[in-house]
Amino acid sequence: MNKKRILFISILGIVLLCVGLFYWYTERQANHTKGRELFAPIYEYSGKLTPEEQKRFSELFNSIANVEPSVSQKYGLPKRELFQLEAHIMTLYRNNPELPFMGNNSASASLDVESYTPYFSIRALIAKTRLADLPADSRKLILSHLETFKKRLVKNSVEVYMREVRNLPDRPRQKAPPMRFGVASAPGEVGGEWVLEADGLVRPEGAKRGVFQITDVYGNEYSVDLDAPTDTGLTEDTSEPYAEIDRIFETLTEAELQRLSTLSKTDRAAEIEKLFSAE
Repeated sequence: MNKKRILFISILGIVLLCVGLFYWYTERQANHTKGRELFAPIYEYSGKLTPEEQKRFSELFNSIANVEPSVSQKYGLPKRELFQLEAHIMTLYRNNPELPFMGNNSASASLDVESYTPYFSIRALIAKTRLADLPADSRKLILSHLETFKKRLVKNSVEVYMREVRNLPDRPRQKAPPMRFGVASAPGEVGGEWVLEADGLVRPEGAKRGVFQITDVYGNEYSVDLDAPTDTGLTEDTSEPYAEIDRIFETLTEAELQRLSTLSKTDRAAEIEKLFSAE
């Protein structure tokens, strides 16, 4: 094979590669454009929605969620735009905690939706932090603090749920309290042994209510001994982490993240620690 033939094949290969890359890039940009068109209506909703707006948003979101996976994967968004979309949706859920559970009557009826509000705040903050133009170490520090808050929320929410279970009346087929954020699984009823006698259902002498088992979203297991008279109490009052997360959500805005990015490494670390100092 002479040099001219080798040169021709090399040039042809480079041309074909360039054409392929150009086609891939053009197709990718076209798919991103279609993805933006698909998700654009979501940005029309913000703040506290009216019942009618909630209904329309729920229908819109369900229509997007029901798109075939092959189509939704094809019409994806760049990573930054995905974070932006997540931040917007989670902020919307923070202001309307019942919104993600609409359309599922069984789920919404068995959930304490308000307990999810601070969780949506954290999800929005995580997305905003990933979107921010921050050095990797500063971003990692903020995300670490937010994950710590999430763990506190789970522990707090599970402990509140345990107290609610303990305070339930002792009667047959007693339904468990509405599910809360952080509770991954729990029995649907608080039972114990009951027998039918002439005057109705009664608990046999010496029979116990038993132990109510709870598992949180991290896989930790908790047991509520329904026959123990002592309430173990809460690690911290529910209002404390809720108030702290509200404070951080209102403070750690996009403008504040931008301001942090302009500081020196030492000053930025000090500001981040100060923000989370009440943690």
